[in-house]
Amino acid sequence: DSATSRQRGSNRNKQPHSTDKGAGTRTITSASAVEMKAMAPEFVPGALAVAQAMQGAENMPPNIGRGTLSAMHPQGLPQQPVAAYPATHPQPPQPEGSNSGEIFLMQMLGTMDQHMQQVREIQQALVATVEHACRQALEPYFGRLVLVGSAALRVETPGSDVDVVCFTRRDNPQNLSALDVLRCVDWALRDLIHQHFMDYPVNFTQELIDVARVPILRVLWGPADNPVAVDVSVDQPGPLEHVRWFQRVGAAPSPKSPPPVVAPLVTLTLRCVKWWLKQRQIPRTKEGGLPTMAWLLMAVHVCSLRETHEQAMVSGQRPMAALLTSLAAFFCYYQCLERLDGVLKFATDGTASDFSRRERIGSGPASLSPWAELAVLDPTKSGKESINLVPRLFPATQLLLAHELQRAHERLEKVPRGQEATLGESSRILEEVFGRLPEGMNTLPSYVVSEAIAALVVCGEGAAGTGVEEVEIALIDSVAPKSGWQADFLLRGDNKSEMVVKLLDLEDRTGRCHLRDGKPVSLCPCSFVSRVVLEQDGHSWRIDTEGLDRFKAMRQITQNLVLRRQKLEEQHALQAQAAPAKAEDSVKASETSPTVSTVTTVPSPLRSARSTAV
Repeated sequence: DSATSRQRGSNRNKQPHSTDKGAGTRTITSASAVEMKAMAPEFVPGALAVAQAMQGAENMPPNIGRGTLSAMHPQGLPQQPVAAYPATHPQPPQPEGSNSGEIFLMQMLGTMDQHMQQVREIQQALVATVEHACRQALEPYFGRLVLVGSAALRVETPGSDVDVVCFTRRDNPQNLSALDVLRCVDWALRDLIHQHFMDYPVNFTQELIDVARVPILRVLWGPADNPVAVDVSVDQPGPLEHVRWFQRVGAAPSPKSPPPVVAPLVTLTLRCVKWWLKQRQIPRTKEGGLPTMAWLLMAVHVCSLRETHEQAMVSGQRPMAALLTSLAAFFCYYQCLERLDGVLKFATDGTASDFSRRERIGSGPASLSPWAELAVLDPTKSGKESINLVPRLFPATQLLLAHELQRAHERLEKVPRGQEATLGESSRILEEVFGRLPEGMNTLPSYVVSEAIAALVVCGEGAAGTGVEEVEIALIDSVAPKSGWQADFLLRGDNKSEMVVKLLDLEDRTGRCHLRDGKPVSLCPCSFVSRVVLEQDGHSWRIDTEGLDRFKAMRQITQNLVLRRQKLEEQHALQAQAAPAKAEDSVKASETSPTVSTVTTVPSPLRSARSTAV
């Protein structure tokens, strides 16, 4: 979805088109609860408790206001954990022959599970409250509330939102748009909160994101820096189809089967990839990056490869060793931009997948461009309905993705598969792979408050005529969002807004940065790669280690792209030289080769004998 502006004030004051505030509260039936149970059983108990308590408007929901939500103060919400167990947490038993990397993964997954269990009851109550508001706003045209997204796929991580879709009945005579429905639900939810929670220490926030491609109502509870969130959309079958597809191919638990004792390897891989995306601040869809669904499908493809299975089988009875192998295979497969240049598609039934490298046809700029053109086709669509889930990725964003994928690959290659040379070697490497970047490191703000923002940008060609822009260190002095933009960040694909930057030169030996001679440069947000940390050092600046590593790695990537461009030009020249000879051979072949219409006139021993006999 495209990034959005949030019209908080105006949306709060908009009265819904069809909300009967005098109508009594209906009993919440089991229709949506059954659907939610099919997706995630642990969402049912809290939801049903709230449902039963809300049979009458005069009854106070025990799980909301008096129970979970009021008992835990917002500041008491569990914070997002680091990728390790707390020191006081009992360490899990170490499987025979395992190394510290396997223990690290076990602890990381265990900590995530522990965190999700702590917030599960709050999530249950929020979902139940949202469902009640939907019923109040839409009855009798409310259909069902369905759990989708990471919670339904069982790949949620700390900080994941809970995604639900409100389906309305098809016989709704009012024919309300999705935005109208969300406005009704928004109003009903505010009314519900006003009636029941004014005297309780709960912290509800609602945001109606109404200019996105798919309107969303965000319901948050808790402190602003660490809320529990539920995202509500209306009549969107796509997310539900994705959940059912993942369940059908075995990448997510099936609702018709008992929960597995141990999560499948592919599910654990998806969860770790999703955690890596969050820890490394990989740009999300709304910022102009790859959708999470595209990343998950890319991981499913790698997990389904024969070589991945064979490598994982070597691990035998050690699940974490198999997981480590699966993760290494994922980052190896997509380690550079050339590996992202193609189309990933799945069979409709999910039995097969294929990544086809892009064919370079013709002599135009596109055929010679070294940049990747990635397409991940929606597996729930086929034929004319086929949809590419990946938006256009500009060079700056491609550089960031290539660096992060290469960084993870290089580190995972160093993890010993057998005995470690030093105790804890594998664990230290994985700590780097999943090392958390500061929030907002890969996001461009839509404003500059006081000090300039230090960043990496692409600006000007490193080698003339190659189409490969060079990576530069810059100070962003000012930002001018395009007309009508209200969000606090700018899109990575935005070529309408403007940012004014001063370029810096780096001393490789000292790591110092100095202002480059010349005037400031005007760029668009699509040229933004990431932020870096610069410390003032007299009249110069010193770049931090993380930023320096990024800068050098991306400079190397651009150099490789220049070489790739030159190789493509050489291949094109050879093909152009060979083309006339091939065309001449083709003409001669057409003159001498028999065709369907003339084959009977070609002499043959059999026909010659028949002619003589006649």
